[in-house]
Amino acid sequence: MAFLSNIDDISSMFKKSETLKILYDYLSSATDKSNDIYKRILMLDCSNGRAENKFDLGFDMVAIEQSYTLNNEGIFESHKKFVDFQLVVYGDECMEVGHIYNFNATNKYNEDRDVINYSRFSEVSKIFLYPKSLLVLFPNDIHAGGFRLKSDIVFKSVVKVPRELLKFGF
Repeated sequence: MAFLSNIDDISSMFKKSETLKILYDYLSSATDKSNDIYKRILMLDCSNGRAENKFDLGFDMVAIEQSYTLNNEGIFESHKKFVDFQLVVYGDECMEVGHIYNFNATNKYNEDRDVINYSRFSEVSKIFLYPKSLLVLFPNDIHAGGFRLKSDIVFKSVVKVPRELLKFGF
């Protein structure tokens, strides 16, 4: 199941491999107000509802820096190849998360986009994300974001990490 922490509290978890060190360096830079990555994320203009840029971090990890208007209309999805590391940089957001066994897919797996979408299910956990919140979502975690808390806009980075890099047996 997904896990949530503050990025500052879990640095030791990322010391086990070169790949995880690269991931942590990027994530911690994204929340450092003096860092260019933080500034770059805050410069995203989502006046049309959504803005994003992708950056290759190496080892097939991709950071998707994004900003979007929160509208309480999340789309439930999961991924097979990648684990999502979702980090809020500025603003706040509510995510809804549930287990794959409780959802019905609304489309077939799209291998190119690594996504399956699902119909809404009433029994989900609501997770509140604030700056420096890191939510890690695994392949069995059906999730939807975009739900408003206090902010109208969220700035975040979602790093897609190939699941085999994490050495989990799922």
